[in-house]
Parts: sequence; C-alpha cells; structure tokens
Amino acid sequence: GGGGGGGEGSGGEGSDDERGGGGGGGGEGKPKRELKRPAEAVANPRLVREYCEQLVVPAVNEAACALLAEVQRFQERLYLRDPLKASQKKRFVCGLREVARALKSNKAKVLIVAHNIERITAEAGLDDMVSQLITLCAKKQVWVYDEAAKASTLQHEDRDKEVFLVFAMTRKALSRALKRSAKTSVVAVLNHDGASEQYARLEALTRGARLAYRQLTSAGASDSGGDGTLPAPADERFLVNYVTQGRQAAVDPLLMRPSLCRVDDEEASPCDLGRWLGSLGSLAES
Repeated sequence: GGGGGGGEGSGGEGSDDERGGGGGGGGEGKPKRELKRPAEAVANPRLVREYCEQLVVPAVNEAACALLAEVQRFQERLYLRDPLKASQKKRFVCGLREVARALKSNKAKVLIVAHNIERITAEAGLDDMVSQLITLCAKKQVWVYDEAAKASTLQHEDRDKEVFLVFAMTRKALSRALKRSAKTSVVAVLNHDGASEQYARLEALTRGARLAYRQLTSAGASDSGGDGTLPAPADERFLVNYVTQGRQAAVDPLLMRPSLCRVDDEEASPCDLGRWLGSLGSLAES
C-alpha cells in the first residue's frame, strides 16, 4: 500500500537483499546461480546477534515501535494527499540496499536494526552488509584525491554527528510496525519531524541500554564463562522469559546479572525495567 512508501519496491527485503547477493542470472549467456539457504541461517525470534552492543529489552522495543508507527502514519497520510510528493519526500526507507544508499548519501537520521538477523557469513553476504551499515552510522564515505597516484579513492571519515543506531525488535515486529508484509531487517528514518517526543524517548532509553550493556559486559567479562550459564559479551545470546506482576516478558539474558549493575545504589533487576532504563537514560543524557 501507499503507507509503505519507504520501502524499496515490490522486490522487498525477502529477495536477494536477505540472501547476501544478487540472483545472478541476468543475461542469456550467464548461467543462473542457485541461491541456497545456508544451514546456519536460522530464523529465531529470541536470537540476539553479537553485533547488538546494547541491551535488548521491551522498553526500547516499544519506543522504537512508537517512533516507526508515527513516521509511517505521516508517510501514509502524505501518500493519500499527494502520491508523487510522498515518493519524493520519504520519511523512512527499509531494506539493506535502500538503507545503505540513505547512509551513503547522508540522509539517514536514525538506523533501527533487528536483533535477530540471520547469520550468513559468505563473502559479501548478509553479515558483511549489516557490518557495513553499522560502520556507516559512525563513518561517512568521501572521495580523497591522491596527487602522487593521480587517482581518487573512497575512504571513511568520522561523521560530525553520528546516525543514531538502535538495536530493537525482531524482523517480523519491524515489518508489523511499518505495516509491511515482508520481514524487515533494517529501517532508516530520514525525517522524524512531528515525532520528536517519540524520538527523544527512544534516544534516552537506547543510551541507557547501551550504558547498561557496557557496565554488565565489563563487570561480567571475568565470570561470564565460569559455569557456562551466561553468554560471553562477544557471543550471540538468546532472550529469556521473565515473569513479573503476572506478565511474561522476553528480556536480555545479560540482565540475569543484576548484582553487577546498580542505579542509585539500588540493585537493577528485570522486575522494573522501565524505571531502571529510565534512570540510565537520564544518566546518559546528563
């Protein structure tokens, strides 16, 4: 529909964007390259890949969903008024190639990456593409001319202001937030005007989740491999169920180290994630 104007077209993200390469069969003389799903590429909603250097918790997921729902609403409203203008002034784009294009052209303001992207380690595969997107949040591409070589090379330079990076939600949840049928791995928000309240909340909670991740992993690095029950900081991990006040929530297993992270001299625990991350968000902002 028109509301998904930030997408990359009918091909969607379930095509070769998700398989780490092109289909390979353009011309008559070229044999088609058969795309096979690697055995290690497993779709698991509880998987938290090792690239997520941030706690994955419901509070951040809800804040990300609220921001995406709002920018999608603005995009859909504009599409209903003027489809041509909506296609020229996108609020967001999704899909690996479209997001990479937005980052390289310095149009992206926020990048939201699903925490359970499948592992495909082939050369120029999905893992390489995700790593490139994360790098482009902090670095921009510039052409640098070498006088001696009489040639220009593409190099990375630090951005004046980094693209805000968030690890939140599953691929399926990202697609639902944007009212898309195809599963979505990455979303770049190009314009969050009118959703400043939602963005401010997401930013504060994400900064808190990053700070908590650093505290937990640094404090727990020495004992993370002792009994084999807790993941090492650099490993992938799996969300665990935690029941509080009669409700079950999937929380980051790093939070099972509550004694290693304290806020205002109070023990941090999954029981009060909203208050806990809110306090960390305030600390990060200050």
